[in-house]
Amino acid sequence: MRIKNYIIENYIILIFWVIVTFVMWLQIIPQTESLIEATLYPVLAMLSVFPFVKYLSETLLQRAMKQKTTVVFILQFLGISIITGIIFTLYQYFFTFLEKEGVFPLSIYFNMDDLPNFYILIFLSSGILINLCICGLRFFQENTKLKRTLIEYQLRSLQHQVTPHFMFNVLNHIHILMQTNVKLASNLLIKYSEILRYQLYNGDKQITLEQDIQFLKDYIAVEEFRWEDKLTVSSSWEIEKPQMEIPSLLFITFIENAFKHVSKSGFEKGYINIDFEQKENTISLNVENSKSTLSTKKKNVGGLGLKNIKQRLEILYFGKYNLSVKETEATYHTKIIINI
Repeated sequence: MRIKNYIIENYIILIFWVIVTFVMWLQIIPQTESLIEATLYPVLAMLSVFPFVKYLSETLLQRAMKQKTTVVFILQFLGISIITGIIFTLYQYFFTFLEKEGVFPLSIYFNMDDLPNFYILIFLSSGILINLCICGLRFFQENTKLKRTLIEYQLRSLQHQVTPHFMFNVLNHIHILMQTNVKLASNLLIKYSEILRYQLYNGDKQITLEQDIQFLKDYIAVEEFRWEDKLTVSSSWEIEKPQMEIPSLLFITFIENAFKHVSKSGFEKGYINIDFEQKENTISLNVENSKSTLSTKKKNVGGLGLKNIKQRLEILYFGKYNLSVKETEATYHTKIIINI
């Protein structure tokens, strides 16, 4: 689907280039005596400015949209527009020279002897016009793509908020506990209900750091109970601004992966170390978990969940985060640093 959208987007841009070239050809053909010259000028001019316009409308525009550097992009836009305008002007003088040398017959379009000096500004403004149109198309395409990606992520987030396997295991534990320890079963049920409530009602909202951390703590508490003495969990929470607002469900994937892949067999007791710190506008999360030494089969750590959170981080904090996932023979280590 994404490949199809990419092809359609580029077809639209290609059609625009063909139309501009054709319009230039229609403008030139009545004012020249040579069909070759009338065709060669717009084709060569467009091929020459194409790399500059492509770099501006794709690389620089996308970077500006993600980093929100409008002023920088305006300067880049003006700079490349001047370059493309100069290219058109140079080709104008080049074909005028060819006509004077007898390569092509003299024409009205390329006769620059009687033109006023400010006429050069018309050629320079052509660069601004082309860049404005192409960047406008690209901006519309990228903005549409960004909205589509956000909607897709929100749908995936809602679909994966409650993992059926996790749900069934917790409910099964509660059912067993009801026969032996009603108080403990009640506490577990309360914590699990808080997890469900948070996921269902805060999945697409901005929440406070304090709320998100409480959700993580509830999740950890439920998982600790599930695995009882099969693993050890240590956690550290250092928060300066508990009321700082962040997107919900931003860190749960990393902790979920730790509990999913930690060694927890009866032969080897696993461990998970969680270190969460927020200072000024920086949030960092370090998660390390032991890895089973009995299994030799390599697992794809994180899988779809890690891929989805990377896409979300790219949208929310492009250029403002650093994510590293390292694996050794004995451990998995994930570290995420975000500058809010």
